[in-house]
Amino acid sequence: MDLGGLIKKEFGRIKSDRRTLILLFAIPVILVIILGLSTGGGPITFFNAAVITRDSMPTYDDFPSNSSEFDDRFISIMRDNSTVFTLQKYYNATNEDEYKNAVEICIELLRTEMIDVCIVLPENFSESVDNTTNIYLIYYIDGSDSTALSAFEVAIQEPISLFRVDVDMMVNFTAVIPYLEFTVPSWEAQTLNFALALLLPLIILGTTMNLTTLSIVSEKPLPRMLLTPTTKREIILSKVVANFIIMTFQITLIFIITAFFGLYSLGSLFSVYLILLATGLCGLSIGLFISSLSPTEQVANQMYLMFFIVILIFSGAFIDPESLGPALEIVVKILPLAHAIPLFRDVTLRGLSLNLVSFGYLNLLSLIFISLAYIIYMFKKLEV
Repeated sequence: MDLGGLIKKEFGRIKSDRRTLILLFAIPVILVIILGLSTGGGPITFFNAAVITRDSMPTYDDFPSNSSEFDDRFISIMRDNSTVFTLQKYYNATNEDEYKNAVEICIELLRTEMIDVCIVLPENFSESVDNTTNIYLIYYIDGSDSTALSAFEVAIQEPISLFRVDVDMMVNFTAVIPYLEFTVPSWEAQTLNFALALLLPLIILGTTMNLTTLSIVSEKPLPRMLLTPTTKREIILSKVVANFIIMTFQITLIFIITAFFGLYSLGSLFSVYLILLATGLCGLSIGLFISSLSPTEQVANQMYLMFFIVILIFSGAFIDPESLGPALEIVVKILPLAHAIPLFRDVTLRGLSLNLVSFGYLNLLSLIFISLAYIIYMFKKLEV
């Protein structure tokens, strides 16, 4: 059988596998549609906050005036002017018992995720403003989110800056704007676009791996075909070509749907499309490698899950590679998602040109896995 006939046969095999086709086309499209319909314009506000003011409590020593005129102005800024906070609760503690009770309520709100942070204005808050001394704030925040603390420390600068402008405390004043230099505009689908940098490479890699995981091990006629002039090289090549064409249709469909729901890219959309193709080719090649290595379909499915979980965990999206130590950091840099996700993010969110080193590495990785699949298949004994 010639190469054209092998490719046609491979299309027929894929067409008959409805489970794989549903996973390849329907599931990604449904996920993108659900995400696109549910995210709206995106998160302009980042923190739900509660404020406890102790400003009405009496102060002594360096603050004999017992003023309490500025806490309301700070709270009104949190409620009406801040773009990074939504004020959910407000408590005015006039004594220690009221303060302890308010703290207990806020801790419970944090535990139930009704709020993200509880900010406490000290009893000398207004006096500090009167004396133009440094203002300090106390806050309670959910420490289970490793990024929440650093994000809050940046975000809180906005209401503090607005407050200092409002009360004319501009001496030695430095404003910190809590936004990235490059980001998705607030009028675009922010949540969708921030999520796509992780979700699209992940979905494409996972589904294309699944597409080819059983392509060799489950196909019974292959050993009998080797009795004809057909070579193992032609068999592998036909599977790469046929599955690449199917994958291209899948990526094109996903690309069009994400564009319909507001795909935002500061860089070239053509570069985005190339990154998705390179990611999909990596998935195809890894799937072929698994299929050639596995003796049975059950082993192939188990290896698919093992490979996918390892690639996901060490993608660099969930664990900082630098925190894993030198050995595991090298492992992260070898795996495809550690290159595909930053490539996608750099082009769409930062407007950078295509990083040819990372892009070339993805294609080299695909070539390595295809070559390994071919070598293993060449030495694999097949019963006719």
